[in-house]
Amino acid sequence: MDHHALLSPIGQRPLLDGIRGLVKHETPSVISLLAGRPNPETFPFASITLHLSPPLGSEPGTNGQDLELNGEESTQALSYGPSAGWPNLNAGLVKFQEEVHNRPADDSWRLTVGAGCQDLISKAFHVLISPNDYVLVESPTYSGTLSMLSVIGDCQVVEVSVDSEGLDPIHLSEILDNWDESKKKPTVVYTVPVGSNPTGCSASKERKLEILKICSKHGILILEDDPYYFLTTDIVPSYFELETQVVPGGGQVVRFDSFSKILSSGLRLGYAVGPKKVLDAMDVYTACVNLQPSSMSQAIVWALMSNWGTQAFLEHCKKVAVLYETRRVWFEELAHKHLDGLATWVSPKAGMFLFIDISPLTDARALALTTALAHGVLVVPGSSFYASAKKCSQLRVAFSIIERDAADEALRRLGAAIKEARVDAGVV
Repeated sequence: MDHHALLSPIGQRPLLDGIRGLVKHETPSVISLLAGRPNPETFPFASITLHLSPPLGSEPGTNGQDLELNGEESTQALSYGPSAGWPNLNAGLVKFQEEVHNRPADDSWRLTVGAGCQDLISKAFHVLISPNDYVLVESPTYSGTLSMLSVIGDCQVVEVSVDSEGLDPIHLSEILDNWDESKKKPTVVYTVPVGSNPTGCSASKERKLEILKICSKHGILILEDDPYYFLTTDIVPSYFELETQVVPGGGQVVRFDSFSKILSSGLRLGYAVGPKKVLDAMDVYTACVNLQPSSMSQAIVWALMSNWGTQAFLEHCKKVAVLYETRRVWFEELAHKHLDGLATWVSPKAGMFLFIDISPLTDARALALTTALAHGVLVVPGSSFYASAKKCSQLRVAFSIIERDAADEALRRLGAAIKEARVDAGVV
């Protein structure tokens, strides 16, 4: 793909000069008078100690571990850093891609770090999408993504339907094969392929390969938003891993991953991998809007990952997946107890949500904001996840943090609200 041609006017700006553009020349042989960094002697922190919890599933009474950042490590954690992320963390995450996604480090891709997936996806949209461009988005999709797109110069969102495996290749092909040539053709498709928010659907390996072939045929860049990748006990190869089977050398996928779901959402740390020109443009955008991702968050994650190593980190991820799977099982049992005959849903293989359909009721938003609230239960109306904000019969409910007794009562209340709405609508 001609990645430069995909870039918006924002993305095609030259690489930064000025201060950030010269940082790369700060080498041990050069005496730098460049940046006005705060002097570390003024930092009122001598060291940083991390008290780690015992691994999930440990025996009762098992102690955690302490890690200490001091000297140069703590100074770096408290100072400015590169826009693409700490070199040590960046290099460690590149190696992680090699081990987890089977992508040897080469010139076909690079990695950048950001303040979580949402930060990086927003930057990708800004450097790839011009005003009035058309953007392909699976529908329903993450409401935060729709908010991002709503502020980009009246770009036009084209909704691609989903099925039980996520993005529907038949509908995607229909849209692209029959595109009106008087309009600028889309160059980007956005998808959440594992434990999709809100549907909970996950794409199989075969589905991903099918989507890759369609996108390769039409010159479409796939934005793979995958924060739930590790929240499943049945991991399927990513688009990033599979793309070289369809496109020699890759370059068809920008992949986004996050530490929010497996380490801490408050760290606000994620990373993207993909074609160099696209990620270079994203780094320029980072340097303009927030300089860099948090040095402290990067220091904490790097201390943990370098201490654990890849295998221990992946073991932690497996235990996190088991925790959410266990929660999903009992939450669905309670949902069947209170909602059978009133609602249906696709049983998710990953993620944190059930996307329930309350047909034949057709206005889930009205139910969520009136009847359900009156019964004392708060759910998200499905209309929040459609670009058109259309009236629909779906509700999203989350099971990630609620305890069993509270979930039992919440679903009982939701069932009572649906029954009341059915009576009011004259639905048997």
